[in-house]
Amino acid sequence: MASSGARGPTLRWALALGGAALLLLLLPTASAQGEGACSQHTNRTCEECLRNVSCLWCNTNQACLDYPVTRVLPPSSLCQLSSARWGVCWGLFKEDNPYARFENN
Repeated sequence: MASSGARGPTLRWALALGGAALLLLLLPTASAQGEGACSQHTNRTCEECLRNVSCLWCNTNQACLDYPVTRVLPPSSLCQLSSARWGVCWGLFKEDNPYARFENN
C-alpha cells in the first residue's frame, strides 16, 4: 500500500514535467508563426526583420530573408557577408580577412 502512494506523486511529476517540456517545444514555433514570414518585413527595417529569429536581413537590397539553417553562414548568392545581419543589426562581418572577424560598426 505504501508503494502505491509513492507512485502517485511520481506519476504526477512526470506528467507535469512532460507537459512543461511540450510547452517549451511549441512556444518558439508559435512565436515564429506570430511574427509572420520573413519576406513580409522586406523594405522595412533591420530591427523589424530580426524580431523573428529565423530571419536574415540583407542591407544591400533591404531584404528580409529566411535564414538558411542548413548552413553556418549565409551563402554569398543570398547576401554578401558584409551586408548580412542576423541576430543583431549593428554587427559587421569582415570578409577581407582570411580569418574573417566580426566587428561593431
